[in-house]
Amino acid sequence: MLNSARIRIGNYQLKRKSAHMNRNRFMFNLAGAKRIGIIYPIFTPSDYNEVEAFVSELQKERKEVKALGYLPHKEMVSHFIPRLSYDFFSQEEVNWYFMPTSARVSDFIRTDFDLLIDLTLEDNLSLKFIAGLSQARCKVGRFSETNNRYYDLMIKVDAPLPLTEFIKQIQHYLTIIQQHE
Repeated sequence: MLNSARIRIGNYQLKRKSAHMNRNRFMFNLAGAKRIGIIYPIFTPSDYNEVEAFVSELQKERKEVKALGYLPHKEMVSHFIPRLSYDFFSQEEVNWYFMPTSARVSDFIRTDFDLLIDLTLEDNLSLKFIAGLSQARCKVGRFSETNNRYYDLMIKVDAPLPLTEFIKQIQHYLTIIQQHE
């Protein structure tokens, strides 16, 4: 009961904050994007490894990539050390209604990415705050009625879907889509 009230308040706060945003939208594809932000939850070390492979692939194409992972479990925090292209935040760094509060997250939100890719396969309000408030010019994520206001391109997936398959679908659609304002 308390958790559902927290989620309702969090969704209200996100709608309110994102309604006042003014960002310069532009539909980017993978070829045209130079700066890419990636947000993702880390439930297992393999989640991190799959994102790491995706980031490496993008960096080989001379893309500037910054990945921000969310660690929902305290015991996992010690497994991951921030590196140049990777940052993390944990459940301890979100407020009562699930809004991230760390400086790392605020910096990520303010970064002028050409493309923001949300690899979240299930609803996660903390990551939705980041996507919803990001200044990225083009935002891509999983299709959901509740995600409609935050993403410029949504990809419908059948659950359950492995993260590697979702990444492949995102790459496919971001390769064939035409860039335009």
